[in-house]
Amino acid sequence: MDLNDPISFTLEVPDQRRIFSVSELTREIRGLLEDHFPFIWVEGEISNFRVPASGHYCQVRCVMFRSQQRWMSFQPEDGLHVLCQARVSVYEPRGEYQLLVDVMEPRGLGALQLAYEQMKRRLEAEGLFDPEHKKPIPFLTQRLGVVTSATGAAIRDIIRVVRERYSNLEIYLYPVRVQGEGAAEEIAAGIDTFNAEFPVDALIVGRGGGSWEDLWAFNEEALVRAIFRSQIPIISAVGHEIDTTLADLAADIRAPTPSAAADLVAQHKEALEAHVANLFQRLQGRVRQILSLVGERLSSRKQRLRHPAARLADLRLRLDEHTQRLEFARGQRLHSEAQTFLRLRDQLFHISPGRRISESRGLLDQCWRDLGLFARQSLQRKRQSLERSLTQLDGLSPLKILARGYSITTTWPKGEVIRLVRQVKKGAAVRVHLHEGALRCNVTDVEEKN
Repeated sequence: MDLNDPISFTLEVPDQRRIFSVSELTREIRGLLEDHFPFIWVEGEISNFRVPASGHYCQVRCVMFRSQQRWMSFQPEDGLHVLCQARVSVYEPRGEYQLLVDVMEPRGLGALQLAYEQMKRRLEAEGLFDPEHKKPIPFLTQRLGVVTSATGAAIRDIIRVVRERYSNLEIYLYPVRVQGEGAAEEIAAGIDTFNAEFPVDALIVGRGGGSWEDLWAFNEEALVRAIFRSQIPIISAVGHEIDTTLADLAADIRAPTPSAAADLVAQHKEALEAHVANLFQRLQGRVRQILSLVGERLSSRKQRLRHPAARLADLRLRLDEHTQRLEFARGQRLHSEAQTFLRLRDQLFHISPGRRISESRGLLDQCWRDLGLFARQSLQRKRQSLERSLTQLDGLSPLKILARGYSITTTWPKGEVIRLVRQVKKGAAVRVHLHEGALRCNVTDVEEKN
C-alpha cells in the first residue's frame, strides 16, 4: 500500500465557519489516519538510526517501543532494508505522522543470519574466540560430562562409542532442552553446574543435526559466554557440519558430530593396552640395558678395588717418598738460601760504609805519606834551586861589585841611580853607595865624556 495514495472522506461543512486550533486539527487528523490505517506493512531502508535514553528504536516518522523489541533476533542498523508491520499515528507535539512498528523483519538477508553475523563480530572483538584461551583435552579422560537432551540421538551415540572404545569411562549427563526458547539458558546452566558442583575431566556440549532454526540455541550469547568462562575443557558437538555455530567457535575443540566428540575423548581400550604393553616392553629393554651397563661398570670398578691394607701400604710408601722429597727440597732450599745469604753478605760488605771508610782512611794515610814525601822532595828541590839562585844572584849582586871597589851613585833624596852626568847639576846633592856604608856628597863639577 502506498502512503501517498489519496484518502477519500467527506466532511460536513456547517453554514458557519469552524475555526480549529492547532491541537484540535492535529487530533482530528490523527483520528482519521489511525482509523483508516489500523495495521499496514511498509518496506523501506533504515537511515539515521539511533537508540535514545528511553531505549526505543527511533527514526524520523518511525517508532518501535521497547516492549516489541524482545521478539527481534537482529539489531537494526543504518542501510538495512526491512519490512515493518506498523500502525499509522500522529505525534501531536510536532503535528507530524509516524509509524508505530510492531514487527520488523530484514529483507534479503535472513533475520537469524543477520543476528548471527552481528553477534559473531561483537563477541570476536571481545576475544571470546581467540586461540590463546583454548584448553587442551586430557589424554586419558576418566570422567566425562555431557550436556544435551536425555532423549536425543546425541547421548545414545556418545554412550555407544564410549562403551565400544573404553568401557571404564564414567559418563555424567545433565539433561537439557537443545532447541526452542530458554534452551540456551538451560545448556549454560548445565555447564556452570559441572564447573561449580561436579567437576569432570572434559565436557561434551551438543545435539544432533537440524535446521539452522533448530540449532539457534547454540548461537545465543548466554551459552557462548558460559563456554568461554568454563574451567573444564569443552568439546562442541553440534551435528551439523555445514554451518558453524558460535558455540563451536568458543569451545576448546569442535567435533562435527557427537560420535566424533566421543572419539576424541575415549581412547580405544585395546589400542591403548597395546600401546602401554609396547611402552612396557621398551621400558624393560631399556632397564636391562641400563642394568647391563651398570654391571659392567661395577665389575670394572671391582677389579680396580684393592684391600684397604694394601692401599694404606701404598699411601705410606707415597708418604715416605714425599717426606724424603720434602726433606731434600728443604735441604736444597736451605743451601740455596745460605748461598744467597753469603752472596748478599759479600755484596753488602763491598758496599758497606765501614769498609769504604776503612779503605778511604788507608787511602788518606797513603795520600798523607805521599804528600809528605812529595813536600819534602819538592822542598829539597826548591832549596837546591834557591841555593843555585842565591849563588847566581850573589854572583850578580851589586855588593859583590862594590866589594871589588866599585860604587853606586844616586840622587838625593829621591834615590834615582845616576847613570848619566846630565842627570845631575853642579852643586846637586848625591849619595855614593860603597861596599860598606855610603857617602853624601855635593857635586862641585860635572865632566862630560869626550
